[in-house]
Amino acid sequence: MHGVKLRRLLKRVYYVLSVPVSIVFLLDSTAIHAAYRMYWFRRLALGLRMFVNTIRIPTATSYKAHLAMALKILETPPEVHGDIIECGTYKGGSAANLSLVCRVTGRKLKVCDSFEGLPEGDARDREAKHYSRGDYAGMLEEVQRNIRRAGAPECCEFIPGWFRDTLPSLSSPVLLAFVDVDLEASLETCIRYIWPNLVKGGFIFIDEAVSTDYSALFYSERWWRESFGCTPPGLIGAGTGLGLGGYYVGPWDERHSHLLQHAGTAAYTRKGMSGHWSYYPDDQ
Repeated sequence: MHGVKLRRLLKRVYYVLSVPVSIVFLLDSTAIHAAYRMYWFRRLALGLRMFVNTIRIPTATSYKAHLAMALKILETPPEVHGDIIECGTYKGGSAANLSLVCRVTGRKLKVCDSFEGLPEGDARDREAKHYSRGDYAGMLEEVQRNIRRAGAPECCEFIPGWFRDTLPSLSSPVLLAFVDVDLEASLETCIRYIWPNLVKGGFIFIDEAVSTDYSALFYSERWWRESFGCTPPGLIGAGTGLGLGGYYVGPWDERHSHLLQHAGTAAYTRKGMSGHWSYYPDDQ
């Protein structure tokens, strides 16, 4: 028991000590578009505030994932139109951070959630056995309150309801979507309705990156052919999450994890990428 407590303490110490390094390397000034005037002190202030927000507001994702998404938004020229959309917000921690980036870049953040927690799992959904209806619930008023005190509420539009009911009406262009929805059925619904609205070069980030079964949607030739008549885009970070200063040897096992192992750093695809295998040497 003492060994477990020590490992947890060391992980927390490492997590805090890596904050300035993560900010410096992720919010790289050479990649950020000059129009946003993100001088070094503004980048540092933004990064620190995003870190503090994940302490002030319960969140199921790492601030490093939020920084990675922030960089992709800040890299994009302002003349490229597109909203930011979050599917699955929990208590609003990641939404608060994304709203801060939206304020810098002049974009809108659409926060989509049932605000009742997860739905009842489909029997065919392999992830459903890990969750119960109502898990990760954050009430609309609670999320709005958290964003008012920690984010930029003027940039936010809240869209309550189940994804299957709300996302089909999505029509505005999307630059970046953060899909943290846990269930396979919810992931399928989100990608089905967000992808047609994603701008060329736009991004979709997911949180559940370490499950290769879950990530397989982005490599399923059948699903992409039947849904959009195209080949799959692939997923950067599939099976491990993005390499954002953590050490991950995988596969995930809570009983035997490495001292610094942490897999909550997301993965992403980009419209225009390809995850299609086409080399078959025996074909004539």
